[in-house]
Amino acid sequence: MKILAASREAFLELGYGGTSMDLVAQRARVSKTTLYTRFPSKEELFVATITAECDRYGLRFAPDAFDDLPLEEALARVGRRFVDLLWSPEVIKMHQTVVGEASRFPEVARLYYQGGPEQAVAGFVALFERLARRGLARIEDPVFTAMQFLSVLQGGARCALELGLCDYPPAEEREAFVRKAVALFVRGIV
Repeated sequence: MKILAASREAFLELGYGGTSMDLVAQRARVSKTTLYTRFPSKEELFVATITAECDRYGLRFAPDAFDDLPLEEALARVGRRFVDLLWSPEVIKMHQTVVGEASRFPEVARLYYQGGPEQAVAGFVALFERLARRGLARIEDPVFTAMQFLSVLQGGARCALELGLCDYPPAEEREAFVRKAVALFVRGIV
């Protein structure tokens, strides 16, 4: 959708504080009425923009979508989606922007969390609940398990990327990292 594409560009370029609804309407080449009909506020547009980026990387998935795969392969596939999103230049830039603006615009951190991390955690909680019901993993607390799994995947190059100390790792490096992280994690839940 061209509105979300325009808002993504504007938020990345100008941050939350520098982006206006008028600017997004102008860049999307839609009327302000059309924009406000779809997204009644800048806050809703920001959350929708973050959510759309997560969706673009496949983080909105049905927990049963991986039923035909062994545990480690299922976690590797969803883990790779998460790492590809989290380490992407766009998400690194957006995260830097949000952290930088959070003191001036406290709501921006809450909106970012609502549009991205909160939804990702919910998807992984549902996946871990399903894995436990199927008897593939010993999981007493799916929320804690999901949070720990996502924490493991936030390691690797993430910090160096956020600090601008390395380039975006190639696909084979991201894949190797995910496979190692998943193997380590699986040893703790089976």
